[in-house]
Amino acid sequence: MQILDLLTDPLVLIIIAWIVAVVAAGVWIRRPKTKVVKVKGPLMKPIGKMIVDIERGKDLTPPPTKPRQEIITELFTSKMNAIGLEPSLDSGYIPVSHTPLARFLKDRGVADDTVSAIIAGLMEEDTEEAVREIIDATAESPEVNLVGSELEKAKQLAVDEWRNMRGQ
Repeated sequence: MQILDLLTDPLVLIIIAWIVAVVAAGVWIRRPKTKVVKVKGPLMKPIGKMIVDIERGKDLTPPPTKPRQEIITELFTSKMNAIGLEPSLDSGYIPVSHTPLARFLKDRGVADDTVSAIIAGLMEEDTEEAVREIIDATAESPEVNLVGSELEKAKQLAVDEWRNMRGQ
């Protein structure tokens, strides 16, 4: 009977409520701090996969990405097509990554930075012979593997592009 009398006492009930509240607050404070945030969208899916890989100690597999130049070119082309215009393939009117020379070099595995440097070098030259020499010098570098007919085609594309840039 004494226990029932004790449990019906308002002071004891308040003390029990305080103890339960303190214990609940302690449990709430000690819970794991990491939040599992579920974000929707195509960009968040690869990031979420990378987070899970890190937590599990696996090797990271970077998500596939496009170079900035390619993204800009796609946006430019789509906006031109949206207003009913056909973008030119000559450099100066469309980003250089879509000129015939740039596509030719990219198809052969030349890096985007190298392609941009070659195009920039072409713009500075004054003669066709100098343009051909740039392609010859480029072909000698280890990351560019142009020989024979591919080298001649690259030279011709470079000269054509140089002429287009000069308006000849």
